[in-house]
Amino acid sequence: MEHKIKNKIRDSHKVEETKKRIKDAFFELYEIKKIERISIKEITEKAMLNRGTFYVYYQDIYDLLEKAEDELVEMLVEKIKGVATMILRDEDIYSFLPPLEFYETYGAYLRVLLGNNGDPHFIYKIKSIVKETILGIFQQERIPALPRMDYVLEYMASAQVGLISYWIQNDMKIPIHEMGDLIKALMLNGPVGYVKSFQQS
Repeated sequence: MEHKIKNKIRDSHKVEETKKRIKDAFFELYEIKKIERISIKEITEKAMLNRGTFYVYYQDIYDLLEKAEDELVEMLVEKIKGVATMILRDEDIYSFLPPLEFYETYGAYLRVLLGNNGDPHFIYKIKSIVKETILGIFQQERIPALPRMDYVLEYMASAQVGLISYWIQNDMKIPIHEMGDLIKALMLNGPVGYVKSFQQS
């Protein structure tokens, strides 16, 4: 029984490693060319795998993209689900921010998806989840409905996604705790209030 469990774990690790090689190769290509110009042959050659291996896990390149995006979205949601609540309560958010290791591991994928060649649908997915999360928190905190709430949510979600995207595109040069402070300050005070706070100090 123990032998079977060990084999199953080893096989699982092998599957994940193979899928990672395929995704890494795909995103290396996706960073420099549009998806319609990428071939499965290019991906498998770069990953040093045969075409048959690709089809074990993915129907085509668009299926690969969608599954990679869904995995990232799921992980991001799990990582950030407590952040907005803490910001609205003006509490510490550091323990709720995705750790730097998360961005170091998946930053290459995010940089491509949020970049010039990236998939606009991925940004839509992220923004939709952020808006749903914020709206749910407003309801939980008994914040009354505001005029043009849909525009308020769009502004907040766009700002969050834009900040993180810009940070990743610039090689995450600002320490993550400083990014946390910036996100919190901008969400609580808005960009004009943030600027005025420096003028008054």
